[in-house]
Amino acid sequence: MGYRVLMAEDDSRFCQAVQEYFAKNDAEVVCCAGEAEVWRLFEAQRFDLVLLDVMMRRRDEGYDICRWIREREKNIPVIFVTARGDEMEQERGFSLGCHDYVVKPYSVRLLFLRVKSMIEHSQALRQKGSVQSMHGISIDDAHKICTINGQDIKLTPKQFRLLYTLMENAGYVLSREQLLTNVWDYGYIDDDRVVDRHISRLKKALGEKAQYVQSVPGFGYRFIGL
Repeated sequence: MGYRVLMAEDDSRFCQAVQEYFAKNDAEVVCCAGEAEVWRLFEAQRFDLVLLDVMMRRRDEGYDICRWIREREKNIPVIFVTARGDEMEQERGFSLGCHDYVVKPYSVRLLFLRVKSMIEHSQALRQKGSVQSMHGISIDDAHKICTINGQDIKLTPKQFRLLYTLMENAGYVLSREQLLTNVWDYGYIDDDRVVDRHISRLKKALGEKAQYVQSVPGFGYRFIGL
């Protein structure tokens, strides 16, 4: 297995517990306690996933680190692991591009299972190539072809990119900001409702298959996986 995880956490007790349990399962955890160390390690080494506390030396330091990571690497999984667990905090984390949000106190065993599942999913996506197929929908990024039950359907370039991004991350909630980053490259960052309008048109184009594109109020959208 040999996973490598970067953990930004200023409480050494949590770091030690996570390091020890993950090591028993052939996963290495590199701990640091602030943004300067994250920057140095992230630029110098390879990691499969990042665990972030929110409040370290500064109150919102983890959020700033997540934003910094997303400016450099769109696809690496990020999980917030923090005591700040109310709905508004979680919504903020997802809007910045995290993949999951775990509230302290937590089970180290369950955290490991989340991390393992997320890394395996991420690696599978990289290996799968350019074709996504689920629920009778097939979308081929290389040839820019989308079919439903074998019949071609017409999508605009933005609708195509939206559907491909959602299917590529099937089962995971993608925030509007994540979709803007992947589909528009921040071209419409001042108007994230443009995502809602394009999703609405995409669902019309999908007809009865629109049921698999699901709105998650307060968080974003997901494509329902198998």
